[in-house]
Amino acid sequence: MTGEGDASKHDDAWAMEMLHRIQRGAQEAHERRDALAAAVDAIADGFRQLGLKPWVTERRSQAREDVNAPDVLLGDRAEPVAKILRYESAVNILSAADQLRGFAVLLRAEASLMGGVSVARGIFEACLWATAVIDPTITTDERLQRALTRRLARLSAGIRLKGMLGDNVTDAEQVIDNDGHIDDAHGTNRDPAKDITDIVNYAEGRGWRVKKGRRAFEITPLSIDWLSENLERRIGIEEYAWTSGSSMAHGEHAADTASWVELSQDLGTAPAWLIQLWSTGAWAGPRLFLATLAGYTGRLSLGREYQRFEKLFRNEEGKS
Repeated sequence: MTGEGDASKHDDAWAMEMLHRIQRGAQEAHERRDALAAAVDAIADGFRQLGLKPWVTERRSQAREDVNAPDVLLGDRAEPVAKILRYESAVNILSAADQLRGFAVLLRAEASLMGGVSVARGIFEACLWATAVIDPTITTDERLQRALTRRLARLSAGIRLKGMLGDNVTDAEQVIDNDGHIDDAHGTNRDPAKDITDIVNYAEGRGWRVKKGRRAFEITPLSIDWLSENLERRIGIEEYAWTSGSSMAHGEHAADTASWVELSQDLGTAPAWLIQLWSTGAWAGPRLFLATLAGYTGRLSLGREYQRFEKLFRNEEGKS
């Protein structure tokens, strides 16, 4: 009897130890989730500041060269090159900031795998557009061609939207300028059709080839597919981040991907680690943008915040 009692006590102790380990593991997982979400929030706030405040630039940087470039003559007005590039980048920086905040909410909620993956895909896309127009490895004219191509796409999209919804829709594509005032250069007080004509005339006057695409005029071909494979400061993960996010978003699931989607349904939840696993774009996009911004301005931005974010996203926190 003594032997049986000792065995029973041993089993009880083992079961309690396993229970404690499970509880401790769950608590640690929650702490990692909350730490990652907080790091995402910090990056989101940093992106918001980058979208709203002036960038600090070094004297020999590509950003300074753009400041000194001749103004762009668009119809009856002139725009500084640096302001055009800054505006087009800021539109997407602020979009990324908003989506990063949404991604943090989804991480904390642990309720939707597809929601997290879709938002991460949006973060990646916004970051690549913001990156493309400040690429320091190309010339000022090439950056300007990209920025004006993006402006043409936005103006055309606004016209299509107004055509569908009528005159009650308001063009909200405005950002705060460096003096704290609303920059309405492309907003409610302008005619988008005239702006498109002015840009096309300017480009043709410069001898640039302008192509009429299916949705908008293009001065230079631009796509996320191409950018993810060709931007200079990519590290090889970008094509995977975009392709995997797209396949998830469009339901083009390989067998292993489908298994993960089914797992989230079986669990009735989406653990943060599972969202993180399939949301590479939420890390790869900000990494590429910040590396490019540093090359463009000659100054590192959000260094401490990004280092913390990267370690947590790549599960390197605490490693030597």
